Amino acid sequence: MPTVCLEKWSDQVVSSTDITVVVQGPVQTFQDREQEEGITKKCLKSVRQYLPGAHIILSTWPDQDLAGLDYDELVISPDPGPNIRYFKANGEPQRFNNNRQIVSTKAGLNRVKTPYAVKLRSDNFLTGSMFVEIQGRYPARSEKFRFLRERVVVSNVFTRKYAKGFPVAYHLSDFFYFGRTEDLMSLWDLDLLHNATDPIKENEVSYYSTFPIDCTQMFWLRALSKFDPATSLRGLLDNSHENIEKSNHICANNLVVASPAELGLGLCQKFLGTARISRPRGQCAQWQHFEWQNEYNRFCT
Repeated sequence: MPTVCLEKWSDQVVSSTDITVVVQGPVQTFQDREQEEGITKKCLKSVRQYLPGAHIILSTWPDQDLAGLDYDELVISPDPGPNIRYFKANGEPQRFNNNRQIVSTKAGLNRVKTPYAVKLRSDNFLTGSMFVEIQGRYPARSEKFRFLRERVVVSNVFTRKYAKGFPVAYHLSDFFYFGRTEDLMSLWDLDLLHNATDPIKENEVSYYSTFPIDCTQMFWLRALSKFDPATSLRGLLDNSHENIEKSNHICANNLVVASPAELGLGLCQKFLGTARISRPRGQCAQWQHFEWQNEYNRFCT
């Protein structure tokens, strides 16, 4: 079987046989999460096409219909169910699928034996393998805030530079990750979140001075706290100059941020067309690759 071999700017060569793709999430509509018909089959087929020879781990839930799915290894995890991070102002619980993402991602990554790995949602797919080359395109690093062995490539979809019209810090997408397996494990080896139980003390109004911390901020902050426990936010818009500068420095020194088209990532229909993230305002709020390059040049070169 042929392999994709791309020479890195650091003079290393990453072959597709050095990569394991962890496809995580439900295969069909599951519990309260709708799934585009046939999207996981499309996802797996795209990995075979654009990363021939790569190992595919499907990390999903019990009682899923796996007929016709092309994968090399299957990981089935007990469903932790939705988690309640806090209660809304009206006292209703705010439920998320944070623990589901942690469980399915970590369970898949724990089985990876190759030096490099991809974390790919089961409702997205590949349109190319440009992310392999882009991962080694920026060799310069600064010693300050250098947390990962190599850079991890992420999508700019939901990697926000602005939210609610204001600058935001640490707002990293959870869609797609490519990098050293050990680095992805560092970012996703997270404890499950405990459910909030007190509608008064654990209310978003009590917790946060402005808007609650976004889920994507929460994942990235919890990972970064392993390297720097002082990295934290009081809310979505805790955007002091110090927080923004530190966030940008960490992003420039440990990641590569690029658009799906630049990476070779395809999105399912719910993120396309008239979806908020695809509208001009939504796209303008996201980090663009040239903006990330500007921060790379500022902090790393």
